[in-house]
Amino acid sequence: MYQPSEWQTAPEAWLVFVRRHPELGLKPGKWTFHNFLRFHRSSLVAVDAIRLARKRFWIAHVERFSQAAFECATGKPATAPTVIEPEGRDL
Repeated sequence: MYQPSEWQTAPEAWLVFVRRHPELGLKPGKWTFHNFLRFHRSSLVAVDAIRLARKRFWIAHVERFSQAAFECATGKPATAPTVIEPEGRDL
């Protein structure tokens, strides 16, 4: 059975993010995304929200990118999503 990928091209993720957050005043488009990456690339990579694929283009995690990009755009350092372990589970 087909399961959608957790990853998409970063420009597609950027378009979804910009449309989801009009309050930020960001514009869609390749060059706006390029400029956003100039300032926030290391934060987005650090939380595994984006990865460089084939040393040529960026891909973005469907869930992590939006959260991390919002944090970057609002001046808060991007953080990895918190994983909540079920209670009673010993590791």
